[in-house]
Amino acid sequence: MQASLAFKQEQLSVPHHPLPFQAQFPSHMMTISETRASNSGGEMTRSMAKLLIVDDDERICRLIEKVADKMHIVSECVNEASNAHVFDVRGRTGLVLLDLNMPEVDGVEVLRRLAAAGCEAEVCLMSGTAKEVLESARRLGDELGLAMIEPASKPMELTILQGLLRPLQVATKSRNPTADELAVALECGEMDVHFQPKVSLSTGKTTGYEALARWHSSLLGDVPPSTFIPLAVEAGLMGELTRVVVQKSLASIEPWWGDASLCVNYSPVLFEDLEYPDRLEQWTRAAGIDPDRVMLEITESEAMRDPVRYIDILVRFRLKGFHLSIDDFGTGFSSMQHLYELPFEELKIDRSFISKLKDDADARVIVKAMVELARGLGLHSLAEGVEDAETAKILQAIGCQGVQGYHYTRALPVEALCAWETQRVKDPVEGVVQFPSDDLNRAGSN
Repeated sequence: MQASLAFKQEQLSVPHHPLPFQAQFPSHMMTISETRASNSGGEMTRSMAKLLIVDDDERICRLIEKVADKMHIVSECVNEASNAHVFDVRGRTGLVLLDLNMPEVDGVEVLRRLAAAGCEAEVCLMSGTAKEVLESARRLGDELGLAMIEPASKPMELTILQGLLRPLQVATKSRNPTADELAVALECGEMDVHFQPKVSLSTGKTTGYEALARWHSSLLGDVPPSTFIPLAVEAGLMGELTRVVVQKSLASIEPWWGDASLCVNYSPVLFEDLEYPDRLEQWTRAAGIDPDRVMLEITESEAMRDPVRYIDILVRFRLKGFHLSIDDFGTGFSSMQHLYELPFEELKIDRSFISKLKDDADARVIVKAMVELARGLGLHSLAEGVEDAETAKILQAIGCQGVQGYHYTRALPVEALCAWETQRVKDPVEGVVQFPSDDLNRAGSN
């Protein structure tokens, strides 16, 4: 790499350049999204990295990437212009660290192409060349309409580099994920599953574990379900998200579960796919699990939106051996006829009613009516959102059969779930009866 670079007057002009900037990635530096695109044979997926490093010195690239990784910033590096993998920066945001002195395509040409591509990222020039040359190149970037920031001289101090990257940390953690980022997370295994127990109020036994998706993004940190589930629906990724949750959940079933069921939320978006029951049965049997161990939870508001249409797929699930639960009951528009006609086996009372039980007599009347309705229709009644012993005792008194909520435990990864089961045998949760001896032996022996 040369120590200096002389600019000719014509290089500082702004020529017409209709082609977007395309930089080439060495195969060993391809990102997840690029690997996915090249393997699929389709167009490349827009990168989710917020930092692009353009430098022909591979050692510098690796150093900057290491610092960025420690700051939890996803980065990509371009250091060779002869490879086949193309990266497109059109509309890119974030930060571009650009070496001004490169042998094949110098930094001035890169600036032109960035501008022609409509790059919206901030651009920081890096070079060991004279300060006046760096400043001239920065002014050129300004004229081209790029968001140029103060150039950085080489060698760059660590504190200066960290200062350049720090705004990316803040911006990354304060924004919502994109559909591409969610797709990559589903493909690369970032989506995890935690389990929240359902507890019987008559025996104290765990009757099932509800599988709940959890996403810890390497780029964004913890992304709440209230953010990524609507995104999955909007982006057409709900089928893939359900597949990942189902397969990971099935693989998590251990002997210490006993006869407890696996409970999975099933999005009504998937009712459009009449073959989904077949796929779900295939995944279940491939994991060595009988469909009779699996309960699908479907929200009341969606299930009742078009019950005549949905009865087809619900009946198919029951015929294959799966169990069905109507979730968030009390928030939708169920009629007695619909509850009678649809093949549900469990009725989950929405937390909005349960949270008021201690202080609201009307809420107790409504919940008692729901419990009696479930009993009359032959459905198992379960209250979700139970957060204290007093609420559990009220539910026990009015005849509710099962409970779920933070009074017992939040959703846990499977390893912590096993520890929780063992601990609660020794120290039972207030608000449920003592464990029978067979449960003690089952949980305490693992």
